[in-house]
Amino acid sequence: MATKKNSEDKRGVLYAVGNSQHSEAIKLRRDGTIFGREKGDIVINDHEISSTHCQIQNINGIFHLFDMNSTNGTFVNNERIVKAKLTSGDMVTIGRTTFRFELEDESQVRHISTIFKSKEQRSLNESKSSLVDTLIEGELRSAHTPTVILNITYPDGAQDEVELKQRNFFIGRASSFAKFDQDPEMSRKHLLVKINDTGEVFIEDQASTNGSNLNGKRIKGMHLVRPTDEVRVGSAVLRIRLKST
Repeated sequence: MATKKNSEDKRGVLYAVGNSQHSEAIKLRRDGTIFGREKGDIVINDHEISSTHCQIQNINGIFHLFDMNSTNGTFVNNERIVKAKLTSGDMVTIGRTTFRFELEDESQVRHISTIFKSKEQRSLNESKSSLVDTLIEGELRSAHTPTVILNITYPDGAQDEVELKQRNFFIGRASSFAKFDQDPEMSRKHLLVKINDTGEVFIEDQASTNGSNLNGKRIKGMHLVRPTDEVRVGSAVLRIRLKST
């Protein structure tokens, strides 16, 4: 029990290399943190970074880094990775930015700012902008919960539309919605659907027996899903979108 408590008291932190001020750091989410140039929990203004570039996930107290098919790659200790387990002291490079990963006691990082400030010179109208504009502070606020719409086509051609007012949910035979419980090709918790704070929809296969497909390709890690994308889970085909407000 003590080990579990110690794990829960730890927080993943990224410190910008070359920046001495302790406040210039990023506190990672307790579940998953997505990095990108345009979309994600943390947006980095760098043309060498892809729109959605990589993610760091906390899995049972261990932080894992996943590249999200970025153009220029994600690096740990100068080695390009597809996925990697992070340990304290590892250097993570995303575009032109390098961070040092550390596991810190939660009580010691509460004062750390969640905005990483750039030391680069910016144009006059951007001089007060940060390099990283993060929505992690949303953890401390009561955010609006979006309505997710699932358009489902079953193997017999029948169709269904389901509305869920949740930010995170699983699709699988254990789901309390739709008609997935009789699908022998679907695992109990087959696919995770996650809505980030900017209203983007992401999916991640949960180590299912038969895998999940996005537009005909089997996926690994977290992937951005657009309303027109086709997601196949077991024998069902889904389209996922947010309800317009």
